[in-house]
Amino acid sequence: MSTMRTSANTHRRATGFTLVELLIVIVVIAILATLAIVAYNGVQDRARVTTMQADLRNTSSQLAAYNAENGEYPMSLPGDVSASGDDVFQYTSDGSTYCLTVTTPSSTSNYHVDQTGVSTSGLCAGHSATPGAVADGTYIQDITNANCPVSRTRVVDARDNHTYWVQQMADGNCWMLTNLGYAGGGTNTYGDMVPLTDGTSGSSTYSVASYYVVPSTTNYSTEPTAPNTSTDGMSSYGYLYNWCGAMGGQATAACSSSATPTPDPGISICPSGWRLPTGNGGDVAAFNAAINSGLTDSAAGLLDPWLGQYGGYWNSSGFAYQDARGYYWTSTPYTSGGTNAYSFYFQEFYVNIAQLNIKNYAFAVRCVVG
Repeated sequence: MSTMRTSANTHRRATGFTLVELLIVIVVIAILATLAIVAYNGVQDRARVTTMQADLRNTSSQLAAYNAENGEYPMSLPGDVSASGDDVFQYTSDGSTYCLTVTTPSSTSNYHVDQTGVSTSGLCAGHSATPGAVADGTYIQDITNANCPVSRTRVVDARDNHTYWVQQMADGNCWMLTNLGYAGGGTNTYGDMVPLTDGTSGSSTYSVASYYVVPSTTNYSTEPTAPNTSTDGMSSYGYLYNWCGAMGGQATAACSSSATPTPDPGISICPSGWRLPTGNGGDVAAFNAAINSGLTDSAAGLLDPWLGQYGGYWNSSGFAYQDARGYYWTSTPYTSGGTNAYSFYFQEFYVNIAQLNIKNYAFAVRCVVG
């Protein structure tokens, strides 16, 4: 009986795997799987690069054809031009030159091509290595609501290299957190250059798009210096603009004392892709409700995190209420009277989200992504 039991036990051991043997099999399988994945990823990466470079060649040919027909490159990519799959194009042009970057979220590779037609590894100046991400120093013209940073980020106006803070606010919109300091002119890469006149020493006007320099309190910085982060409403006022200037100098009721023709709210002094907020309700009301709890007796939420500034205003008598009140233009005209438009006004213990003001006064500007 003892011999039979021993034989049976031996048979059972011979038909199974020991723990060590199982571990060895698992390790071998894991190594083989890793090698297969690495090889597959290599093939995938090469395929992505091939697709990206093909996208650049095809689009470069289309841009060359456009230039041959029109005598210049388009300021933005035509609507029928798009990248393959999840590739993303970033494009800038001043009409005589261009730079086109292609990136993809599933690859660390990126390439660009310019008017020479030569594809090169790397990014165009001002373009982001991560599609949708906003790096420090990104052009403000490349910001959208989709890629707006949720924390305060320094961006650059391509027109004049002045820098601003931007951030997605609690109302869900992407806002400038610095008063605009644009004096007109500059580089027209994005087709957003606006002619402006320095009216600081002149008389008030409805019809001439003008800016006014607050003495020693401009808000912007020249790239790469970061802009001001004042949270007490003082010291960083930017330029002030009459409504004609704020609305981009459009030859409508925006630059006259008339209520007609109706101005286009999509045209403004703001960088390309940005606009003035709407007033008399609209953006300003939603904004105040979201970041300032809808208060009309306190501006605390407007000073931080929005970094609102008490820039005061300018009229034919000169500057007034600096360090005491903040006035910001909206794009909403007062339709019952041609001399007025809606602004957004606040001081320490008072907020008015729908204040009427005369168009030839000069107020600060904050832009929101359009």
